[in-house]
Amino acid sequence: MKIQIDDLEFNSNYFYIQSDTIVEKIIFNNRTFYSKYKKIETPLKQELIEQYKKDELTLALPLIEDDMVNYLVIEYYQEDWQSFYSLIKHLFKTLNIHDYIAYRNPNKELLQIFILHTQTPLNKAYEEIEKIKQTLELKSKKSYRIFPNKNSPKTYNIITFPLNIL
Repeated sequence: MKIQIDDLEFNSNYFYIQSDTIVEKIIFNNRTFYSKYKKIETPLKQELIEQYKKDELTLALPLIEDDMVNYLVIEYYQEDWQSFYSLIKHLFKTLNIHDYIAYRNPNKELLQIFILHTQTPLNKAYEEIEKIKQTLELKSKKSYRIFPNKNSPKTYNIITFPLNIL
């Protein structure tokens, strides 16, 4: 099944809903991760999307499917998102990255930048992430998250549902 959000498309038969409590304990590389996202194995319904838009619940989508990704994602949770977005646009020009879409969720102070990488094998995506990370570390304080994250389990590489395109 395909989930279409503006210009983004996710191939998934499931989605996640954030819970108030820990739903799953994941052991990965001798570390323990606690997830508050419950996997829902049904197609995403429009009424849930409407609830999400009203900030009544939090939805998330899987980023990794069959060891492939279609997007590299940077999430930034700060009030100064505009200056970070300006920095990202400049860095992307220097890295020759042109295919990206930015989303802003005003309810959660969240900026999401989706870099299009259609059917990219996971190991290649990790290499691209490292290049972006190294460049960002030179210019920015560490207040962003970048996905896919090779230091997290695949089931932990989920993306909050994008809301408003910039």
